[in-house]
Amino acid sequence: MTLRRVSAICAIILSIAGLVGCASNPSASRQVLAQEAATKFSQPGPYAVGVTTLKLADRSVEIYYPAKRGVASSQPLATYLQTDPIPPGMLAALPKIPPGVDLSVTIPARRDIPAAADGPFPLVIFSHGAGGWRSGYGELLSGIASWGFVVASTDYVEYGFVSQFTGGGARNPTARRQTVNAAVGGTIDLMTKATSEPGGRLKNTIDLSRIGAVGHSAGGGTMFGELGDPRIGTIIGWAPVPPQTPVTSHTPTMIIAGEKDSAISPSVVSAAYATLQSPKRLVMVGNLGHNAFSDSCLAIRNGNDLVGLAKQLGIGIPQGLLDLARNGCGPDDMETRTGWAIIQHFTVAQLRSGLGVDLRPHGLGETAGRLFPGATIIYSEELK
Repeated sequence: MTLRRVSAICAIILSIAGLVGCASNPSASRQVLAQEAATKFSQPGPYAVGVTTLKLADRSVEIYYPAKRGVASSQPLATYLQTDPIPPGMLAALPKIPPGVDLSVTIPARRDIPAAADGPFPLVIFSHGAGGWRSGYGELLSGIASWGFVVASTDYVEYGFVSQFTGGGARNPTARRQTVNAAVGGTIDLMTKATSEPGGRLKNTIDLSRIGAVGHSAGGGTMFGELGDPRIGTIIGWAPVPPQTPVTSHTPTMIIAGEKDSAISPSVVSAAYATLQSPKRLVMVGNLGHNAFSDSCLAIRNGNDLVGLAKQLGIGIPQGLLDLARNGCGPDDMETRTGWAIIQHFTVAQLRSGLGVDLRPHGLGETAGRLFPGATIIYSEELK
């Protein structure tokens, strides 16, 4: 980067902030830019990532974890099929997938490799959105794990993929809330067992004194329902359904949302943010839509997504689900990997801050929205 370019960037930053003097000090300019770059968590972190599957009595949990150094390079990257959440009997009754159609998804993690020995690492519990499933966010969850977190992504069958076609999502809301809440607690119990189990893959890997929660859409509503749980130190909603009950907890929170979201609009996000108690942060990303958080967004852009294929084969996909799946994944929307980088940065920064990994926040604050040139990011925070 040329000195003229550095000085120009600095001048823009300082004119916005109402400060003076930087452009006349090139060394200070370089230092400011280097410090900002050092606070970005948008790239892969220092750890390779492993992934494994554990079981609760009535559902599965996908675990992403920091891997032992030096063992990952010899193992292939993990993959899954977009058809994996469909029960075998239901899948057999569907039309055959045409030859040449590739519904596989590759994620930046390697299956069942040894965990890193320099833990324990904070735990993050995750919930997918309505119509989603435990593995459908492997890109972002692997990215979070690479920064030194164990991420447990549970199948919330109450509003998951299959429920959209079987009517399971119409279950009595009170009963559903009870089973969902039990699944959250069950996930924490499962991870407690995993880190204490002699000879287990995750033995001594999880720091149960530092637990964060992240959820997308309906999953965000699920995690906001855990506000007040003393075990959970921070909660992040990705385009979240708003809290369904009055919020009195001062657990640190963050909302990350998109201005082009057709389901959780900016006005809904603003109202949800207003209901949260401080400390809280809001990240509104321009040109980002509702499904920009999931792996399927890239598949949709590449023309090999399951929902689109099902529609072509004449399977009865509800139009609302089809539209929602594609919101944020079109040619005029933010490029998918750019969106993932922004989402990952703010998620990791909030987790590190809220769980006390960083003694002072990194990658947050009034300058954070300018860490991604070319992106429009409106950042707000209320810390007192």
